[in-house]
Amino acid sequence: MLVIDAAVTHLENLSSLEEYLANLGKKHQTVGVKVDSFSAVGESLLFMLEKCLGTAFSPDVREAWTRLYGAVVKAMSRGWDARKEGE
Repeated sequence: MLVIDAAVTHLENLSSLEEYLANLGKKHQTVGVKVDSFSAVGESLLFMLEKCLGTAFSPDVREAWTRLYGAVVKAMSRGWDARKEGE
């Protein structure tokens, strides 16, 4: 949830956010987190939002959160790629 908070907070400074997320991706890889696990986390996030927001969790809201989470995963995955290249 801290990552999602950082993503929302830094929407106005995307280059800073991109660097933060890529570095976070490197850290996750170092401790053995697999990129595949991000799917389960994303599904859990959407489920939690749907349960908490109820009828306010419209298709448009779902799409916005799905796109935001997808962008976070993409940026964090770049950290995996950068780490592999630097090894």
